Amino acid sequence: MVANLAYAVLMPPETGRLAVLTGNARTGVSRYDNPAFGKPFAGLLGALEELEVLSMHAPSMRRREAWSIAPTQAFIATVRADGIALSDFGRLPGEEPIILKRKQRHSGASSDHTSGLVDYADTGSTVAMRETVQGFNTFLDGADVAFVDDGQGMVDHRQRHMRRHFVLLPEDEAPRFDRAGRFFGGFWQNLERSRRAGIRVEGEELVDLDFASMFPRLAYATTGTTPPDGDIYALDGLGLEHRPALKLALNTLLFDDFRRTSWPLPDDDETPRLPAEWTVARTKAAILKRHPALRCCFGSGLGFALMHTESVILAHVLDEMRARGIVGLGIHDGLLVPRSRAVDGRTIMETVAREVTGHALPVTVKAMPARTPQPPTTLHI
Repeated sequence: MVANLAYAVLMPPETGRLAVLTGNARTGVSRYDNPAFGKPFAGLLGALEELEVLSMHAPSMRRREAWSIAPTQAFIATVRADGIALSDFGRLPGEEPIILKRKQRHSGASSDHTSGLVDYADTGSTVAMRETVQGFNTFLDGADVAFVDDGQGMVDHRQRHMRRHFVLLPEDEAPRFDRAGRFFGGFWQNLERSRRAGIRVEGEELVDLDFASMFPRLAYATTGTTPPDGDIYALDGLGLEHRPALKLALNTLLFDDFRRTSWPLPDDDETPRLPAEWTVARTKAAILKRHPALRCCFGSGLGFALMHTESVILAHVLDEMRARGIVGLGIHDGLLVPRSRAVDGRTIMETVAREVTGHALPVTVKAMPARTPQPPTTLHI
């Protein structure tokens, strides 16, 4: 607890507080649990509060919140006076890197879901996946990865441990690992794209390798057909400025397992939106006019299976790169690699994608955003 609170002093969470589960309601220990948690843990928190190490905040039952804690000003002063640095922290061994969550549908045909961790018995497949992810993490631990200070806040470039997150749907009775499976955990993943220009591998700047229009191309692969030439997200009547919103709409239709009649409410003001007159019916008709082969993919809940294929491709790519001694930082449908290894990375990605899907998945090679405002540039390889 002291280590986590000290880390929160150096890397403050967005809310300023850390959520904690006191374990009072748990009935057993799963593969995700730290054995330190349980009924005695609540007493420990109380003792640390009395010692003025932390302050506790009671949850709002109406909002289904967890208890939360924050380091006190006295503890913050101690951490700073003792010169604690990010290099003093590590991760406990034994973390579970193969995560299985169950999606729970709130009501009817709503796409609003929550998720809960699901315990499972190991199989040869889960053991192999765990060993592969652990191999990636060991490789990344020993890699020369750094971040050049950009004056926009501290970045902990030592947070490199990856995990794969799989999904169960409400109707799934037994554990399965063929839905989702994306990699999470690397510091570069949640870093704003503009700040990734500060990442260095062996002192070298990176480039961004990205599978072009990966989700619809993977959907086409399931139909055994080839998408038309040009930008998959281009539709008559919609300008280029609406491309992000159309991409979101198409992906939404691929995840739906019901007949949608309205678009989901945006998460925030930054969520791209189609013009009001572009209803679900109009948008779907326009997409199918240009992509008739995707008709069988809408409303079938295909999205998590496509996400799994995407994760399998990335796993094989990272494995091949590790075998060649090339450091790659995975971002779901893309990869950050040193500029000098861009050709190698692109070749590996396209080769693996064809081997996994039987179809070509083109990779675009983009320069990282400039650290100072400049016209965007693209590497042509």
